[in-house]
Amino acid sequence: MLASLALVLLSSTLLYAQPDPKPLEPLHTTVNVTATRSPLEIDNSPISASTVSRQELENRNIRQIDQALILIEGVNAIRSKGPSDNDFGLGLRGFAGRSGQNRTLILVDGQPVNNSYIGNVNWSTFSVSEMERVEVARGPFSSLYGGNAMGGVVNLITRPVDKRRLEVFGQYGNRQTTNYSISAADRFFGKLGLSFGYSRFQTGGYAPQEVLRTLATGSGGVPVTGVERWLTSTGGTTYQVGLRGRNWFNQDAFRTRAEYSFSPRLFASFQYMRQRRNDGYDAYTSFLRDPSGNPIDNGTVTFLDAGVTRRLTLTPANFIGTPTGATVNIFQAQILATLNPSWNLRVAAGANRAPGDFYITPGANATLTSGIGNFVNQSQQALYGNIQLSQQRAGRSFIAGTETRADRARIAGQNVPNYAFRDNGADYDSQAMGKSVNQAGYLQYQRTFEKLTLVGGGRWDYWRAYGGGNQTGVNQPVARYPERSANAFTGKLAASYTLPGQFRLRGSAGNAFRNPTVYDQYRDLVLSGTLFAANPNINPEHLFAYEGGIQRPGRRASFDATLFENRVSDLIYRTTDFAADPAGRIRRLTNAGLARTRGAEASVRQRPFSWLELRQAYTFTNSIITRNDALPATVGNRLPYVPKHTLTYLATAARNRWSLTWNGRYVSTIFSTDTNTDIVKGVPGSYDPFFEMDATFGYQLHKHVQFILNADNLLDRRYYMSFITPGRSVFAGFRIRL
Repeated sequence: MLASLALVLLSSTLLYAQPDPKPLEPLHTTVNVTATRSPLEIDNSPISASTVSRQELENRNIRQIDQALILIEGVNAIRSKGPSDNDFGLGLRGFAGRSGQNRTLILVDGQPVNNSYIGNVNWSTFSVSEMERVEVARGPFSSLYGGNAMGGVVNLITRPVDKRRLEVFGQYGNRQTTNYSISAADRFFGKLGLSFGYSRFQTGGYAPQEVLRTLATGSGGVPVTGVERWLTSTGGTTYQVGLRGRNWFNQDAFRTRAEYSFSPRLFASFQYMRQRRNDGYDAYTSFLRDPSGNPIDNGTVTFLDAGVTRRLTLTPANFIGTPTGATVNIFQAQILATLNPSWNLRVAAGANRAPGDFYITPGANATLTSGIGNFVNQSQQALYGNIQLSQQRAGRSFIAGTETRADRARIAGQNVPNYAFRDNGADYDSQAMGKSVNQAGYLQYQRTFEKLTLVGGGRWDYWRAYGGGNQTGVNQPVARYPERSANAFTGKLAASYTLPGQFRLRGSAGNAFRNPTVYDQYRDLVLSGTLFAANPNINPEHLFAYEGGIQRPGRRASFDATLFENRVSDLIYRTTDFAADPAGRIRRLTNAGLARTRGAEASVRQRPFSWLELRQAYTFTNSIITRNDALPATVGNRLPYVPKHTLTYLATAARNRWSLTWNGRYVSTIFSTDTNTDIVKGVPGSYDPFFEMDATFGYQLHKHVQFILNADNLLDRRYYMSFITPGRSVFAGFRIRL
């Protein structure tokens, strides 16, 4: 703490020494498109919305795009093991992102990118260097965007080709981490714009995972030392025998964009993004030593635990991690036409293709370099089209649109003779596949008076699922399921009113839905003798939500506060089917539950000097289960992966050649199960409350060259998010602009 305070004081002294301040971004002139599908200043919006600008992305030295959102009120974002976390997700308004991104809609330039299999988004694949800004709209938005938009919408908006630019960025940090990118753009003949960008992020990683074993029965065994006893998160006992290797991670991304202005009234663009990620593990470490001092990683061993001889069994496979990887291709095209001074037309089409999103589980007899493994790969494709007509007149706007999305996904598992190479796979031992089409039409009207702004809209969606099937064992036939469909009408009303003293009241109410995914309907999977069964007849989830808030914008200070409530029905929930198996070895997805979230969000900004901005935010979220016929004991328990309290702050200073950002985040305790029994903290598998702070310092060496020094987790806090977190990370680099 003293070191970080000293850094702030030193930087402040240097900042005061500069005579001419370099202004920061204005406090409240930010325009948000996502909240209403049309440009609207956040201060005048009746919708809860936030924007992270390009300048903030650079000032905070954001390396993975989800980092940009963790300081925003209402956002729930928890990484468990740094960049390589393959289960990371982002949630809004009481919905967890972890273990299911599918209740928050993620867009890239307005195009949905939640995947076709389970609704997740692979956040680690996005290139920050190609992002212009990130917009967040909180609350239900199915009336504009359809399914998944239950907690809200996040729109990643890429950089336009608005001027000639060449940017080169490079950075090196601890754990053998490199991060570099190049981005170039230019306009030709006043009509044609071209850009391309490439980025790569890679790290040697750290060892995030203890190798844990439970006691075994039997006789005999090699006496060993080095066993460490741990509590489990639910109060049981387990024993650590080593560490999995360093979890390395590689990511690269390529983007190209072309724009053409046929006339002042007709514009077209096309862009392509290719994103790849993969991670794996270096050599593991066994803590066990036999009487001769040799390391042991195989066989039956005995050890003394509080004077009692106990026994464990282990194989090298227990020490090996699970490699993962993914490739995502995004295609987008659009035409914008001005029909007359008030009417505009937008036609957009795109595709998301993910030919490979895989993980590999080493077999029981695998070693660090070879052995049978099980290779599981997802392949997905989503086709998207949107036609939108909009009218903008003084004090009013009107939007009408139609949208189609066609999805298909397949996941298949097969044994491979060497898990390290993934070639020559055997017959499939498990599969799930399915297709769906969603067609929709929507309307929205917005009217602004002197003090009052009204927004109302509605959307009708027709969803059809077909081609569904699954396979649960080698040589088993693929079971096929009949076509099914559903309709949904969603709407939203919002209003804001300006009071004396620049105070502004706002409120809104709306509903939303989420259709079941291929995973929900068809993925049957056997793990450790338990069948995790899908449900081909499962129904869509539904939500009704309302909110009320007050804000006061200002040049030197502003604040915004909101109270909200969500009510979820037909909650898709996994229950134990004792009727089918009295031993409890079947867990099936059903529409078993009701849930309610009540919460509050507050944010405050101050501008004490033209070169200094301070921002604080607080989120209170009480998400509980209100009905669960399959497990009544969980009623009143908190929903998994949703913290009750989140508190953040950000200080940004920029004066002449110097810039500094300093931010922190506190997240309270969360539970990983609906039983809320994981109450032991500070142990593997637990989710601990934590506080972290980060700082980024920049100095303009030349008008074209900036030096950057950055530290994440400045206080070097180590805590568990299921896995132990990496601790302090320090980076130094440069940015060149020509």
